[in-house]
Amino acid sequence: MRIGIQTRPWGPEANRQRLNAVLADVKAAGYDGIEIGAQHLDISQPAPFRQLLADHGLALAGIHVGGEIWNPQAVRDALARLEQTMAFAAAAGAPHFCFSGTPKRGKSDEELAQAATNLNRIGELAQSYGLRLAYHNHFWEIEQDCRELRFLRDHTDPALVSFLLDVAWVQRGGGDPVAVAREFLPRIAYFHLKDTRGSEWLELGEGDVDLHGVIEVMRGRELPWVVVEQDETKRPPVESARVSRAFLRRTLA
Repeated sequence: MRIGIQTRPWGPEANRQRLNAVLADVKAAGYDGIEIGAQHLDISQPAPFRQLLADHGLALAGIHVGGEIWNPQAVRDALARLEQTMAFAAAAGAPHFCFSGTPKRGKSDEELAQAATNLNRIGELAQSYGLRLAYHNHFWEIEQDCRELRFLRDHTDPALVSFLLDVAWVQRGGGDPVAVAREFLPRIAYFHLKDTRGSEWLELGEGDVDLHGVIEVMRGRELPWVVVEQDETKRPPVESARVSRAFLRRTLA
C-alpha cells in the first residue's frame, strides 16, 4: 500500500504556479505520491505533468473532479470536459478518477436515482480509459444513517463505481468512521485519512476520529493507496504533511 497526500493544503496558487515546489515538499515529507484537483492542471498537457512527478520520484493516486451528479443536464453539459480530464488522468498515470458531488442536502429518491445512473455512466466512461471511478463522500452522504451513500452503493454497478471514503467527513456527518469503513470496505477503492475535532481540520492523530480503528478495518483489504487529506492547516503545509506521515509510520508498522 502506497501513502499519498492530497495537495490541497498548499493552496490553489501553489498548485497552479509552483507545483514543482509542492512536489518537493511532498517528497521531503516522505510520501509516495499525490492526489490533485484537475482544476489546478492544464489538462491538455499530461506529458510534462507526468515527467514532473517522475522527476520527484512520485506517483499519482488520482485526479479529483466534482459536479452536480444528481442533475442530468449538468452531467450532460460536463461530459466533454470529464472525458478530456479522464484522457489526461490516464496519460498522466492515474489509476483512479475521483469524483465529489456538490453540496445539496436532503436529496429526493428521484435525485438519488439520477445520481446513481449518472455515476454508472461516468464510471463506464472512466473504465474505457482504464480508470477506476472513486466517488468521494462529504457529510451530506452520511446524514440520516448514511442514506445517500447506501443508496449509491445499492444502485450502482460495483464494476463501474467504487468509493473514496473520507473518514473525517463521515464523523462530521454523524457517522461512526470505523463502522462505515467496515460496512463499505468491499466497495472502497481507497481512503482519505483525515482528522477533525469540532470545526477544525487537524493532522492525523490530533483529532477525534478513531483512525486506529479505521486502519484496523483497512487491513482487511489489500488497498493500492491511502491518501492523507487536510482541508485546512495552521501549520505550514510541509510541516503538517510530516506530522501526518509520522503518525502513519507509527500506526501502520
